Amino acid sequence: MENERYLELENKDNRLFIKECFIKDYCKQLEKYNIINDNRIDELEGIYLITIDKATINQKSGWSEAIELLRKMNLELHYYIVYYDLRKRGRRVWKGIRESTLIAEMPNQRKLEVLILKEGNEINPIKIANWSELAVADAHTPIVAIVDKNGEVTYYESRIFNNFASY
Repeated sequence: MENERYLELENKDNRLFIKECFIKDYCKQLEKYNIINDNRIDELEGIYLITIDKATINQKSGWSEAIELLRKMNLELHYYIVYYDLRKRGRRVWKGIRESTLIAEMPNQRKLEVLILKEGNEINPIKIANWSELAVADAHTPIVAIVDKNGEVTYYESRIFNNFASY
């Protein structure tokens, strides 16, 4: 069961589709969470399954296939690295509504909104503060993820303080 493959995928116009599902209950579960819809699988989840050898594309899997798909689909590697890291931690993860964000659901149903930044890129603190306020307004815990040049991810909780004098 450890090395069992769940899916064979195919890339059509930079969208991932289910070519074959080997474990029907697994596919039904993905449909329940809208990860599979009309035989199309969410790109990030499909690439994740290819990365961890649970899905194949052209009978190949692993990191090299995943990176090739990211390149073809014009998806940012640092964005995928955070998705991968959160999934490896057992979180249910999906794309956020704001630019460069993911939503991660914690076991207690609490939702994190993760803003993904790449080391070396300039950041505007006002933009982060505004994003943080919007995330809180959506009942999400705002988390900033910084991906360093080695692909390591560091997470920071983002908080807005209106009155520093009281601290």
